[in-house]
Order: sequence, then C-alpha cells, then structure tokens
Amino acid sequence: MKSKNVTFKAKIAIAILFLFWATAVKANPSSLSVKLFQARARMNSVFVRAPFVIVNPTRAVFNEGLFEFTDGGRGIVLRKVGGAKQKEIIRAPYVVMAGRNGAALVIGPEQAHLRKYYGEITVSKEPAAAGKPAKMTALNLVDNFNYVSSVVGGETTPQFGKEALKAMAVLVYTRLAPKGKHPTVCDTTDEMVYLGAEHERPEVIDAVNEIDRVRLLYDGKPAQVFFHACCAGRTSDGVDIFGAGAKPLVYLKGVRCEHCKGSPLYSLTVKQIPAAIFHREIASSEPKVIKIDKADRIVEAEIQKSGKIETISGYQLWLRVGQKLGWDKAPGTRYEIKRAAGAYIIKSSGGGHGVGLCQWGAQGLSRQGKTHAEILKYYFPGTTLEKR
Repeated sequence: MKSKNVTFKAKIAIAILFLFWATAVKANPSSLSVKLFQARARMNSVFVRAPFVIVNPTRAVFNEGLFEFTDGGRGIVLRKVGGAKQKEIIRAPYVVMAGRNGAALVIGPEQAHLRKYYGEITVSKEPAAAGKPAKMTALNLVDNFNYVSSVVGGETTPQFGKEALKAMAVLVYTRLAPKGKHPTVCDTTDEMVYLGAEHERPEVIDAVNEIDRVRLLYDGKPAQVFFHACCAGRTSDGVDIFGAGAKPLVYLKGVRCEHCKGSPLYSLTVKQIPAAIFHREIASSEPKVIKIDKADRIVEAEIQKSGKIETISGYQLWLRVGQKLGWDKAPGTRYEIKRAAGAYIIKSSGGGHGVGLCQWGAQGLSRQGKTHAEILKYYFPGTTLEKR
C-alpha cells in the first residue's frame, strides 16, 4: 500500500510559519514572553542564584545563596539549597522575580546548568492534563533588544564581523514582525534559539543597536526569512526544501555561495549507522532518491518501512534522521544515505536546511567588505531594507 506523506507526523515549525505569516505589520513587539528550557520534556525543579528580588505575589530580597523552586501541590515552594532543615520560604501559585538593580537573573533547571536572563521571570506549575504529569514552568518577560541580542549572539561566534551580525539582527527583527505587541514564544529552534544574556557580547550589542529594529521587506511588507549555519557551496530554493507552501516566497532563491569555507561544517561529515537501528528508526531499506535540486539536495525520496512505501520530501527525511538518530548524523540537508555491509553510511555537508541566509557565508562576505545590506540582498534577491 502506497501513501503520500500522510504517515509522517514529525513536528515542522517552518510549515506553521507559512500558514500564519502576517501580510502587513506596523511595528516589532516592544517585549516578549519566552518559555524557557523548552528542550526538556519535564522540569521538576527551578534553581535561582542570589542576588535577586521577588516582586509578586509578595516582595522579598535575597542577597546570597542558591534557592530551589519545587512542586508544592497546588502551587510552588521556594527553599534554600543546603539549608539545615530545608525550611519553606515561600509557598504561592506563582512567583515573579528579577535580578537586583537591573542585573541579569541567574536561573536554570539544574544546579550545574544555570543561565543569565534579563527582565522578569515567572515560575509556576503547569497542571497535569491529558495524562501528562504536572511540571514546572519558567516564563521570561524580556524587551526585544535583549532578545534579539541574545539570539544573534547565540547564532554566531566571536569571530563574526559587525556587518554579518547586523544582517542577522535584521533577520531576527523581521521574524518578530508578525507576532504582535507582546507575543509568547519558545526558546528552541521551533522559534529561534534563545539562551539568555550570556550571548550578548559587546560587539553584538553594538550591531543590534545600529540596526534599530530595521526589517527586511518584500513588496513593502516584512519578508518571511530563514537562516542556517552553512550551505557548503550553494543555498536552495525555498520551494524545493519546504514544499509548495514556500512557492509564493520568490525571494527564497538559491544562490551560489563560496563564502562559507571558514565553517567547521563546510567539509563532509560521514556517519555509520548499524543496519538494525536504521531499519527500526528510519526505513527497512536504502531510501530511493526521486528528485534533487540544483544544490544536490534531496527534494523527494521514497522509503519503505513495515511493508508500506512512503513518498516524502528530502527535508522530512532529514528531520526524521535527526530526530531518531541524532542531529550530528546529517548536520545539513545536502546528504546521501547508502547501504553498506551491515550498516548504512550517511554523508552530509553543510549545516541546517540550506535556505535563505548562510550565516558563515555572511561572515565570509563581511570579511570581504560587504555591508549588511549587500549581504541580505545577495541571499534574498528582490528584497529591500526598511528605512527608519
């Protein structure tokens, strides 16, 4: 029995963007609420290191020590870590807190993995629902400048030049454009990776400040933009990777790119997967490639599993490999899968989906003296920068 894409249920956030992209937006949000630590399936504790201040539902100042929020039944409980009797300090439905005197708040789901965040953070408990147990949640209310600075810093390295950083800042502001005045987003790649204040390097802050909320426009409206780490020679048309939903986005046009050779992902990655694991997780035989694009990325493939033949996009197959086998197995969407004795060999070059801005390519162009406007025009033909 042959099915066309109906059995594949992987989570594809990019497809959602195609459905809900606004056609005209007046301004970027002034602040955002970011759901923190969303990569974790369940969070049992939230640790916070003093100094910090609780501002709601009561007010309290903590000058030193490490503290832990845990499930308190109908609400949450705050205790000091290492206290003699682990005395309960606060019990409440939720707690809103911030760093003292405008400093960042140090917080995290594990003692060994704390991060710094500006703005306020609300810790609460999400009740059990649909068979899922209750879990702790942390929501960061942050201004858009700090959010953009964090995303740009986390998506780049200290060696990136200012014009490459400015190009990234424009894209992040553009991605925020359709979200309304005070949106709620997650902190993972389902949206944009947000890792807090530690990635707000001085050069990043300077670049974001110079951009001043400028967005990339097409036909006078914010463009729907995408970026990835390294294309390894050529980007792809959006429609070839994401499907028919990207057809109207004519500025997602593949271009030659020899500027990303400085990326550690430029060279070929080769991974070997035992046949038994591949058969269990991906397919019962070597995938059959039906169509490739100009960049040698798979557009359409056919796989067989459990007696069923399924035709899926190369992007969907790439997501499946990453989700089931690990994202290091095929870092980029230019990949091939071949059967070998007792195993499958996966060869991949580049990093990410390969559409839109190549981040390491932007860095290469920046080193050649190109401005952020020239970089964006190169990767998004036909677009213009908003004037402020």
